[in-house]
Amino acid sequence: MEVLKRSLENGKIIKINFGSTLNDQSNTITGNIELDIENQNQFIEHVNTILDEGVNLVIIEMENISYIDSSGLWALFESHKKASQKNGKIVLLKPRKDVKRVLDITKMSTKISISENESEAVTYLLD
Repeated sequence: MEVLKRSLENGKIIKINFGSTLNDQSNTITGNIELDIENQNQFIEHVNTILDEGVNLVIIEMENISYIDSSGLWALFESHKKASQKNGKIVLLKPRKDVKRVLDITKMSTKISISENESEAVTYLLD
């Protein structure tokens, strides 16, 4: 799992992209990953690091996440819970159709905000 973090709104928001390949030259991340038992702890560590550094508004780019299982759902929920404890918020950005379906079926989408548009996600976080 490769990770790319980007600061938005003068550091008030951190956007995290996950994928399989990081291109340092173009500062982009590509390639599908699965959010499952194999990488749930790594996922949580990245989000917790951001929250522990004092940024409590986080956008998680879901575009490269092709599959999510119960471990991945747990990781999302734990991240959401920690952000809430720090008076923060998390937005899931552009989840794929199959991942969105799992989020809806499990009612996770009623707990964590989901957005298809980065500017809407930023607006939600800053409100």
